[in-house]
Amino acid sequence: MMTSREPMGREGMMHGNRLPPALGYTTALLLAALAQLARFPLHPPTLIPFITYAPFILLSAFQGGWGPGLLTTLLCSLESVYFATEPVRSFRVKDPQDWLGVGGLALTGVVASAMFDRLQQARRAAAEAERMQSEMGRELEARKRMLESVIEHSPVSMALLRGRDFQFEMVNPAYQAMAPDEQMAGRTVAEVWPEAITILLPLLEQVRDTQTIFHAVGMAIPRHRGPGLPPEERYFDFSCVPLPGAFPAASTAGQILLVASDVTGQHRAHRELEKTLRELEAAVTEKTVLLKEVHHRVKNNLAVIASLLSMKANAIEGIEARAALEDSQRRVRSIALIHERLSGTEHLDRIDFAEYAGQLLQELRGVYGDAAGRIAIRLDAEPIEMGIHCAVPCALILSELVVNAFKHAFPDQRNGQVLVALRFSAPGRLELSVEDNGVGFVPGASTRGSNSVGLRIVEILTKQLQGSLEHVDCAGTRLVLRFGAL
Repeated sequence: MMTSREPMGREGMMHGNRLPPALGYTTALLLAALAQLARFPLHPPTLIPFITYAPFILLSAFQGGWGPGLLTTLLCSLESVYFATEPVRSFRVKDPQDWLGVGGLALTGVVASAMFDRLQQARRAAAEAERMQSEMGRELEARKRMLESVIEHSPVSMALLRGRDFQFEMVNPAYQAMAPDEQMAGRTVAEVWPEAITILLPLLEQVRDTQTIFHAVGMAIPRHRGPGLPPEERYFDFSCVPLPGAFPAASTAGQILLVASDVTGQHRAHRELEKTLRELEAAVTEKTVLLKEVHHRVKNNLAVIASLLSMKANAIEGIEARAALEDSQRRVRSIALIHERLSGTEHLDRIDFAEYAGQLLQELRGVYGDAAGRIAIRLDAEPIEMGIHCAVPCALILSELVVNAFKHAFPDQRNGQVLVALRFSAPGRLELSVEDNGVGFVPGASTRGSNSVGLRIVEILTKQLQGSLEHVDCAGTRLVLRFGAL
């Protein structure tokens, strides 16, 4: 029923009881006809020639407004001339005074039509204003209910403080939950939170006096959870927002919206995390020191082994035995060099192999000084980091291949060049090559010096790297080791 009546009420308010245009003009014609029909009982027909038409003109103007009122006025004026003045049934007027009556009737109709039209417009404007005011009232009421619902169900604590003593005017359930057994509404902040007043009161006074918003993050505030309970330190993110002018100055000093969020759990978790991070940093530092010490001691122990091998080589008269011991000393020294570099870097599990290769080649030049004087060594290596489990076999292979070139590629004191290259051959694949421009392989042999211990070591280490060793045809000798980047 409410739904069916509402459109009619709105239409009535919009038109202010004014008839629709078509119905208004039809009514004007009918009223003009009724005005003449109402005069039929009069005898003679010229009795009261003008005043009888006035009610019908006024009714038409009232119902239809300007247009229908003018139409009825025109028709009634013509009827009064034709039917109510001498000579009857003629538009000729015998008495000039009758024209004054006709003019008065017409003027009455025009004025009435104008006045009723303005009245209808005013009524329509008033009805529209009332409708808009009603809609605005409903919208404001809906927004008010929505805002109240948001505040009521918000997980953030909200309170509205009022007056110069900061009295709690409104608290939502989340704020009340901070002290569930404490009555807040109608009491002041000092009464509800006496243990925190030295912190809160200066802030609230500053917000009230300066009319500026105050924000705090992680502020420590002592708080009790109920009467008789000891206070505990809690941490809050909160904002104080001044709301001046909400009420007349005589009744209040303004309002302050207090929005708070208890972040004690996050704060304590953050402190625990910081503590854990400090412990982890201390553990990592301790581990780093221990690993550096391990690498340093391994390097020293390998240096001792290399020295023992050197002493043993010097004490042996056999040339082959001495050469074997010297080769073993060189290999131990190659491994010791890796641990030396690891102990001097921040990354204790990997090294820049390009830098290591440069230092290793300098070591070999020192060991084979006579050959190094006539054999140039060139290094072309990309800055590639390797883990120790990959760097050790790769270093031994590089040492064996370079030493093999020193020993066999340039007989009879020939001059020459050895090129060492390290690069990525494909994504995740490394390529280490040693190339010389010496005499090359002996025809019919698969590898130069294939019976040597060094090349057998190279084959074993290549399998350990799950790689491949390939002899590439060139003017001298080029051996290429390919393996996965680990």
